Amino acid sequence: MKSYKSFMFLILLLPILFLLGCRNGDNQTEGVYYDLIASEKSFPANFYELAFERKEAPHFRYLVRKVINQSEFVDTWNLFRFENKYPEVDFNKNNVFFIGVEESGSCPYKFAKIELSPDQKTMRIPLSKNDGVCTDDATPRAFAIKIDKEISDTIETVVIEQSEVETSIPIRD
Repeated sequence: MKSYKSFMFLILLLPILFLLGCRNGDNQTEGVYYDLIASEKSFPANFYELAFERKEAPHFRYLVRKVINQSEFVDTWNLFRFENKYPEVDFNKNNVFFIGVEESGSCPYKFAKIELSPDQKTMRIPLSKNDGVCTDDATPRAFAIKIDKEISDTIETVVIEQSEVETSIPIRD
């Protein structure tokens, strides 16, 4: 009877452990802890004037900003026009990257992981979308990503992989 109770306890515990492992928040990939603190269908009103545009086809546009203190964070949060109130960030321990992209209105991009180059100067972000037929329109998508300051202080370039094309964007604080 005692082994039956132990077995039942394990069966009840497994779903809880699974849910904890799948929670939104701190993630780790390639040794990089990050927290996707926002993902909304927005970007700055002047996105096209501020954005980095690929010189070769396809001419994707990206806006990447790294903020290192609270006042920059609030200003950039408002610049990207996030609807939700900004979360608290400890800028003694973290920096925040804001990334604006264009996506199909019917196939939103998902942020899944961060990869770092061996010298930790380049952060690579592959964007994935839903499988299936996507419309050929361009709608906004903005991400806010919190990363440990020890790692993010060294990052100089963000490489975004979109539709199997990599674009290297220099960081402008």
